[in-house]
Amino acid sequence: MSIMKPECRRLWAHAAMLCACMLLAFQAAVSAQGQKKQVRIFLNLTETNLGQPSTVAANTLTERLAAAGFRVTTNRREASMIVEGTISSRAVPVTDEVKREGGVNAEAAASVRLIVGTEVIATSVERTPPGDWGVQAERIGEDRLIEVAGLLADDLFSGSFFPEVTGAEAPKPATPAKSSPVAKRPASKPAAAKHGVSYLEVVSLVQNSAPEDRIVAALRKHGIKFKPRDAALKELRNLGASETLIAALKSSNVVS
Repeated sequence: MSIMKPECRRLWAHAAMLCACMLLAFQAAVSAQGQKKQVRIFLNLTETNLGQPSTVAANTLTERLAAAGFRVTTNRREASMIVEGTISSRAVPVTDEVKREGGVNAEAAASVRLIVGTEVIATSVERTPPGDWGVQAERIGEDRLIEVAGLLADDLFSGSFFPEVTGAEAPKPATPAKSSPVAKRPASKPAAAKHGVSYLEVVSLVQNSAPEDRIVAALRKHGIKFKPRDAALKELRNLGASETLIAALKSSNVVS
């Protein structure tokens, strides 16, 4: 029976350790490829309801973004994107008839910017249409804030291009909060459909490994509603976007 020399044993031990390290590295690489990089968004919003501090719109926006697969964080340093701006509700006049019945009304407005790195790539200005009236001013104001937050969420990420690009339905948004009881609902025109693929939609499509040729086709057909600045393109590269997609974004028509 032969006995392995000490030098050989050391070589075999080193070889075995090297193989084990390579196997662990390979497994880690495979695992990393199967995991999506979670995109973190920091909300920096000043929100008031009839002049008083509020968070109802921010909560609604957080739920909608989370339902779309993004993580809203309270740590600004770890976020790759920032949504900042103002959201507020205010009382608006009512007719004499409504006033005699004790009714009140309110509207809400929002103006926010989407920032990637240090660059502003998109802005959203929203206002609620004329709506219901009731007897609790604070509640009506909150309803308007929830409504305008939904408009903001749709502008940032409506998901309307998912069926066209992937053939699958877009992630469903969280169920909106119920409005307070109202006396009547004045007729209002539906908001006009907005065109252009948003930045968060492109991010989500890349993360979900949508076919890039279909993404490019959607960009050429609908345009984009953000400015393809360097920071925004760098973030997409980090998420796995190819140079073909980057070039398509650079040449896309920017629509308002």
